[in-house]
Amino acid sequence: MSFCVSLRRRVAPPLGGFLLALLLPAMALAAALPQPVEQDLGTLLALSQKHGAAINPQDYDALLDYVTQAKGDGRDIVPARRLDANGTVLRVTMKTGLARLMHYCYNPAIPNYLLFPSVLRLSGWYQGSDILAKDSKPWTHLGQQEALWGQEYEVNAPDSFGGGYYRYDLHRLLILTRHNGKNVLISISKQKDKSSVGKKAVILDEGDWSYFYSGINGLNKGLIGWADTYLYDSASVQVFVEDSPHQTTFTLFKWLRAGWAGMNMVQKSHINDGVTRYATAFKKIVESDRLPEPDELAAHVRELSAMNEADLDRKIHQYAIAIENIAKTSPAMNKSEFQKVVEDGRYAKILNHEERISAILVEYLKSCLGKRPLVDFPVAPTALTRHRAS
Repeated sequence: MSFCVSLRRRVAPPLGGFLLALLLPAMALAAALPQPVEQDLGTLLALSQKHGAAINPQDYDALLDYVTQAKGDGRDIVPARRLDANGTVLRVTMKTGLARLMHYCYNPAIPNYLLFPSVLRLSGWYQGSDILAKDSKPWTHLGQQEALWGQEYEVNAPDSFGGGYYRYDLHRLLILTRHNGKNVLISISKQKDKSSVGKKAVILDEGDWSYFYSGINGLNKGLIGWADTYLYDSASVQVFVEDSPHQTTFTLFKWLRAGWAGMNMVQKSHINDGVTRYATAFKKIVESDRLPEPDELAAHVRELSAMNEADLDRKIHQYAIAIENIAKTSPAMNKSEFQKVVEDGRYAKILNHEERISAILVEYLKSCLGKRPLVDFPVAPTALTRHRAS
């Protein structure tokens, strides 16, 4: 999952709009990670693909020692290449406890794209995943030694380089543990196969998470718009360390390989850009005074997801007209192929049921957080108290 994740999960390179971000060492900027840390990262990525394998503290102790001593923003760190891909690191501190964070991000009742709307369009767990079949409330087991495996799917939001979106599957491993007296969550993902072919998308309003998804194969990028592009491979290791009941430090290591004709076009700078988008939006959401409590948010997800088709049609028509109006002022939408999709509210017709529900849920979240939604909701959300106890 792309993490609340999916802090899964989701992060954004060129060609893929991907969500990813990470870390830096205590001793000033370093060009590379220590070898024991690199070894642990490789071990964890391998374990993510071995459901039920034995996991021991020595598999990640060097990594946790490093992460808990880190200071500052680590986007200048250069992790070793993996999967024939470039990588990056970022470190972010959030004003919330780890249990509360997990209650949002690793809660099968709350789709990950609501926590990562700047980098994910769709997300979900496949049946058979431990979080569905074994433990749907992993946050209740903080401080214990536990491992959960599963498989997820994601569709990314468009990135600022290529303007493409893709569907792909991920192996996911969650490890709950303690380190030096602190609760820790390690979330590891490894892409399963190459993604579906890339389709053209446009960032309409990054600050309001408004995006246009054309359904047209290719990239929204000048001379390479014709290309059939793919996310060939990706991997991430995310480490959450609970510093106090109301503060968690999140460190993400991410690698991505994407392009066309087997060529990787993703550079570290592209991943850093996506990581910044991802971390900025995620931090604002989880620290917001107005974010509904997890159980309340989950209840509204269920309610809105169960709308009858007539009500859903009305809301999506309103949404499609709003997207059409925004498109009129967007230079990137000044293409006949895009205009044909949005004019006269036609955009509603290319969205399947899951895409419709996703659009409505994100607009609901915007209404909760004080943003102006593209769809009307009858009851104004109630502002909630900040820094709630986990």
